[in-house]
Amino acid sequence: MKGRHEVQKQIPMENPIGVSLPSEEEKNRSVMWILDTAMPQKNSVWQELYQTANAVGVRTLFFGVGDCFFLTVLVLCVCLFPAAAMMVKMVRMAPCLFLLSPAFYALAHFLTMWKEYQTRTLEWKQTWRISFRTVMALRMLVLGAISVVGSILICAVLWSLSKQMVSFVWMLSVAFSALFLYGGSSLFCQRLWGMRAVVMVPFVWILVSLVPVLWEPASIWLMQIPVYVFLLVAVAGGGLYFVQMYYFVTARALKMGEI
Repeated sequence: MKGRHEVQKQIPMENPIGVSLPSEEEKNRSVMWILDTAMPQKNSVWQELYQTANAVGVRTLFFGVGDCFFLTVLVLCVCLFPAAAMMVKMVRMAPCLFLLSPAFYALAHFLTMWKEYQTRTLEWKQTWRISFRTVMALRMLVLGAISVVGSILICAVLWSLSKQMVSFVWMLSVAFSALFLYGGSSLFCQRLWGMRAVVMVPFVWILVSLVPVLWEPASIWLMQIPVYVFLLVAVAGGGLYFVQMYYFVTARALKMGEI
């Protein structure tokens, strides 16, 4: 009996079976390895957008909405461009640019969302493994890039029609300030009110833009604003757009049913 007690005293109580246990440092290394393997670090918003763009591609991003783009271009060519030519002759250059610059972005975004809502593919896309908000953000970024190129072309055409009455840089600054302010305000309203903003924001923008079109003193006042003011507004609008894009992608929920 005495020998048995002596053997038990030689074995530590925390390790009764005599197996060598890992040290505290080895335990911490093992836990960190498990966490790094099972829970990879989350990418930033812009990395997520880039990786999603590579995985999805532009063709998949706009799959099934080609007719919406065709209708957008048709409306712009048949309705808005002739009206813009008339406003140029009436010295309504600034109101014309405020209306036309976000027109493609607003109409294309509205038509694609409306079609997907009507065909029930909007709900289906929310079940994708890829974040639906990220896909929507990518689509809006592509539409924004197309609108920037379109704004440059619109300014070139109107500048030619006006016989170089005003500076081309001034026209570009007006167009970009309108486009970026519209994009930023649209994203902000979508975060607050869901997809109802896709209808509300264009309606409000048209009403506001029609004020200087119909009221000559407002149009004259806009024409007298120097180029550096519109450039500052364009820079601020671009910053607002990308900040709102960040919050749009990282938002916890998007009210898809409210349209």
